[in-house]
Amino acid sequence: MNRSARDIFGAQKNKPRENAARRIRAAAVLLCVALAACGAPSPPSSSSQSGLANGQKPAAAIDPAFVAPIEEFDTAAYPPAPPRADNAITIGLLLPMSDERRAIGNLAGHLYEAAQLALFDSATGRTAQGGSQTGAINGPATEVVLRLHDTKGTPEGAREAVKAAIAADVDFLVGPLFAASVEAIVPLLQGRDIKALAFSNDSRAANNNLWLMGFLPEQNIDRVVSQAIAQGLTRFGALLPEGPYGARIGEQFNDAVRRFGGTVVQVESYPPDAKDMFEPVKKLARFESRTAAHAAEMTRLKNEALALLSAEEKAALPRDKTAADDALEPDALFKSLANSAPELVSAYEALKLTETLGDIPYDAVFLPEGGLALRNLAPLLPYFDIDPKRVKFIGTALWDDPALSQEPPLHGGWFAAPDGRNWSGFAARYETVYRRAPPRLAAMAYDGVSLAARLATIAPNNPFALPLLTNTNGFAGIDGIIRLRPGGLNERGLAVREITRTTPLAVSTAPASFVVHDRRLRSAAALAESLRQENPDLAFPQNEFMGDNLGQDGTMVNDAANTLGVLTTPLTNSDNRVDANPNRAGDFIEATAPSPSN
Repeated sequence: MNRSARDIFGAQKNKPRENAARRIRAAAVLLCVALAACGAPSPPSSSSQSGLANGQKPAAAIDPAFVAPIEEFDTAAYPPAPPRADNAITIGLLLPMSDERRAIGNLAGHLYEAAQLALFDSATGRTAQGGSQTGAINGPATEVVLRLHDTKGTPEGAREAVKAAIAADVDFLVGPLFAASVEAIVPLLQGRDIKALAFSNDSRAANNNLWLMGFLPEQNIDRVVSQAIAQGLTRFGALLPEGPYGARIGEQFNDAVRRFGGTVVQVESYPPDAKDMFEPVKKLARFESRTAAHAAEMTRLKNEALALLSAEEKAALPRDKTAADDALEPDALFKSLANSAPELVSAYEALKLTETLGDIPYDAVFLPEGGLALRNLAPLLPYFDIDPKRVKFIGTALWDDPALSQEPPLHGGWFAAPDGRNWSGFAARYETVYRRAPPRLAAMAYDGVSLAARLATIAPNNPFALPLLTNTNGFAGIDGIIRLRPGGLNERGLAVREITRTTPLAVSTAPASFVVHDRRLRSAAALAESLRQENPDLAFPQNEFMGDNLGQDGTMVNDAANTLGVLTTPLTNSDNRVDANPNRAGDFIEATAPSPSN
């Protein structure tokens, strides 16, 4: 069922374009009725653009199948599709099954298992959390076929896998995994009515008919920065890794802080070696100037104390053996003034407890990395007197790591991440079926196949039309709510969590619907405008912050479906199967995954 531009207009379909448009509109209405609603309906409008939380402009919502040229190739060089039913919808799964790196190959195996679980859940009426739903959704049964294509973990392998999928009459693609592979397949999809959900989180790889499922760093940064500013933390410092990643994250961080009404006060970059991280942290802490201020204040207090003593009293006090001159021992000096100058003594005792003096000019420090780099950096901040009790440490989803509970300097730090409640149920079910724990990325494979399978059953005549895929109220999956935006990016609802000695605490919960999500955007915009008025130097255009389709009450205006589709509510009345080609792209070997029985 590969539908190129010439197929759509040719005699193969043999139906007027008006009927196709009518089916798309009907399917959008059906999506409202059939899928479980998680939020109140939004008022109708002629706009279907979603709100932009990261300042990026969406592409026009035009189906590229009608406008882009087709990259032709010899389909006869690839195996033809196995026989399938007339009502079948084929989902091509692009994974690096034979990647030379063992860890990547193992990850691909997990993603394949998660995709199979999604397909079986769709067929059996079971959700990843153990719920069920029965009854036909839309007319005759739709057979959903999952076909695996090996990308070998390379851009060239990804192109070959997509060519094999196209030659085999695929309807929809899920994958590939890496940004380089995503970029490599874009030319093959342009001009063809084949859309894809890729696992990458590199926004540069997005395209008009290829959406990213990964958690975009821009959104992660937006969420934690807006939460910090909402709590009055408006001045930011940052420690960024050297190299292209750090430069890109730095740009996104600066943009987010500016748009939400804050100020980036200081940024330092650090090399990967732990021994070379000291100097950047020392600079961020302004340690030398603050220690100099501390020494100057200590000298002032000593001089003031000496001025209060007579020559006889000074002569009676012990000398400081560590000093080069004939200075008095400081503790003895101030102890002698305990009755006559108690305030001076208290100031000395307080100053003696610190090495630095003077406020740090920021309220929060952004540390985007996780893992070993973060564990090497974290102790250096309090070492150079950046006190985590006075300065909030904030990070990214890379902080979603149980090992960080063992890092006291990070206790109280905030990071943005998906809500973990659905993940717990999915992980338990996956382990029950496959007898091993899933990696975190397995949820994306499950959600991607679930979305494709659900749309295939709801709108079998044209399941992957743009009005359905880019439904502005989105869908709910294992990792929470997600909506696909015109232009290829996604938008997710994230929680903000705080690291503790045990499990992370919820500082701000993930939104249950995009109605809630968009109201939060409205509140953040209002706060940013207030901060802008207080400091005109922070001015930014309102339309750069979000799209034009947020209503006055903060809800998303929508001309398509007005409900949130639940991906984990499965399809019924389907006959789904898996075509596996574990060796190379184009080998179609019937395979069955263990049928979920629990």
